[in-house]
Formats: sequence, structure tokens, C-alpha cells
Amino acid sequence: MYNVNLEIFQGPLDLLLHLIEKMELDIYNIPIAKLTESYLEYINTSEEFSLEIAEEYIVMAATLLHIKSKSLLPKFEEDVAEEEEDLVQQLLDYKNYKELSTKLEILKKERAQYLEKESIDLDIQDNIGSLRIPSIKLLKAMENVLKTFNNNENDKAFVGYRREISFEDIKQELTERFNKNKKLSFSGLIKNYTERNEIVLVFVSILTMIRDQELICIDNENEIILEYKLKE
Repeated sequence: MYNVNLEIFQGPLDLLLHLIEKMELDIYNIPIAKLTESYLEYINTSEEFSLEIAEEYIVMAATLLHIKSKSLLPKFEEDVAEEEEDLVQQLLDYKNYKELSTKLEILKKERAQYLEKESIDLDIQDNIGSLRIPSIKLLKAMENVLKTFNNNENDKAFVGYRREISFEDIKQELTERFNKNKKLSFSGLIKNYTERNEIVLVFVSILTMIRDQELICIDNENEIILEYKLKE
């Protein structure tokens, strides 16, 4: 476990760049699964920082897990490619802004005697997508399940017959279950799904419903509760 102080980073994109450099990854060909695992491990000390600091990092974690989940199914291949390309572009833009900011800061110090006292503000923003805030416990639970797929990818239980089902089908099934019971535990929600493609689609559906504010995530001491919010 890392000893994390997120306050040393300027935002989640700054942390991602740090991890990419530390792991010596190619920014143009990012292994999403590996980066997601490292990122989640890095921020898995949510008790140690305030919600104000944690929020944007958790949003990015959800975004990464959303992409990783989709990448496990061929039907999302085009979506994943676009989302990965968008993430790479955000990282490149942020990297360029950061380098420019550093150069301008050096220039400002070198010519301090000629400059007014106004500070240079590049207004660097982390445009990290629109996913709302799931809990870090939920993201870690999803990541642990996805790891079992990697560890058992040759297991018959994971490569056997799979029923044909779409994202829309799974989302409709979940909506029907929430219409009957407004609060469901995460473990109870996924226990009826045993096939890899189904579970991945359940994860994508849950993250989408959180993003669209149809679900909120509640951490109980020993369980993760998902509460359904009816649209007004």
C-alpha cells in the first residue's frame, strides 16, 4: 500500500501522468487495466483525505473502471477506442499546459524585476468526464471481480456458453429490480449473474446509472448499498 498525500498533485490527470512516468508506460498506448489497478491502489486511502480532495480523484477512478469494464467485451470496442483516445488527449493537453506553466514560471522569476506583481494564471482544468461519485469501496469491489477474470481467463467457467444479452437488456433488468426494491446490496445485485459478459455489463450499467444520477452509492460498515432514485 502506498503512503499517499494527494495534496501534492494538482488533480487526477497529474496523478495519472505521475503513474505513467513511474511505470514507464507509453502515453499513446496506455494499458488501461494496469493503469486502473495502480490508480485505485494509489487512492485507496480515502479515509485520510477530505471529500473535497477525494471527489475528483474518485470520478477519474470511475472513468477508468468504466473504460476497463467495456474493454472486456468486443461489442464496446469502438466506444472504448474513442474513450481511450479522449483520455490520451486530455493527458497530452494537460502535460503540455503543465510544461508551459513551468516555462512561464521560470521566465517570470528570471525577469521578475521587469514584471508587474500580477501572477500568471493558466487556469489549468482537469476535464475528466461526467461520471458522478461512486464510493471507492464499490470501485475496489468491481476491480477485484475483474481481476478474477484475468486470473481465470482460461477457466471453463469463464469461456463456456454465454447467453446473448445487450447493455440495454441488463440495464432494463436492473431497473426492474430497483423498481421492486429501491435499495439493493452490490453483492446481492450481482450474485445472480455468473457469466463474464453479464457481470461486465452489470458494472457498466451501474456506473452509467450513477453517472446519470439514477443510483447513489451508500457504504455501510460491511456492505455496499445502491439506492435507486426515481427520475422527476
